[in-house]
Amino acid sequence: MDREHERGVDEATDELADRRAAVAELGAELRALVETAVRSEVAPDELRHVAKEARRLTDRLGERQRAVTEVATVDDLASRVRMYNPVIGDGHPVAPPIDFIHDGDEVTGHFTLGAMHEGPPFCSHGGMSALFLDQALGHAAATVGAPGVTTDLQVRYVRPVPLGVPLRIWSKVTEVSGNRTWVKGMITTAAEPDTALVESEGRFMRLSRAQLERIFPDLVGKRVSPGSVHD
Repeated sequence: MDREHERGVDEATDELADRRAAVAELGAELRALVETAVRSEVAPDELRHVAKEARRLTDRLGERQRAVTEVATVDDLASRVRMYNPVIGDGHPVAPPIDFIHDGDEVTGHFTLGAMHEGPPFCSHGGMSALFLDQALGHAAATVGAPGVTTDLQVRYVRPVPLGVPLRIWSKVTEVSGNRTWVKGMITTAAEPDTALVESEGRFMRLSRAQLERIFPDLVGKRVSPGSVHD
């Protein structure tokens, strides 16, 4: 690699790192804003004033946008970097976000939910649990070299998932056969990791090139491998 090319690579890497840091910073502030907004009891006039400010900021961010069929510039599908993923994305305004730790065929993560995730009073919405477990099970499948898309997901709600309490999510591969992978998982509190709040089992399918191009036509020609599409 010549020096000019090497310098260009370094600059591009630094620019990407800076943009990712900025996206994460904005994501953290948006999560704080959303959580504050859903818990706020300020006067109606103040709510309208904040809404006006929010519209102004929306206009600023909207000056330059990607299409919904474009991969974000901060993302890297092959490396599982998804900055706007609603479970793991540091840039997503309602993601916890969960940082999964991979250990063999198991995946573990820790997170805490707020009022923005509420379903029943003081508890998480059941759909949130399904969302988080779908992601966790998919990560476990990818960990054993069998990344794929979800074809089946069963969720059993054993106990309510409390808000404001440190939680633990866990998943483990139970079987791999051909292009199919079976995974189980559960959500517990961090304090009682053996007491299930929500349990789940899922099946994932590794895509062929033909399936990738049929299901995700907007990725055709973008040098995306079938194994990169699994969230």
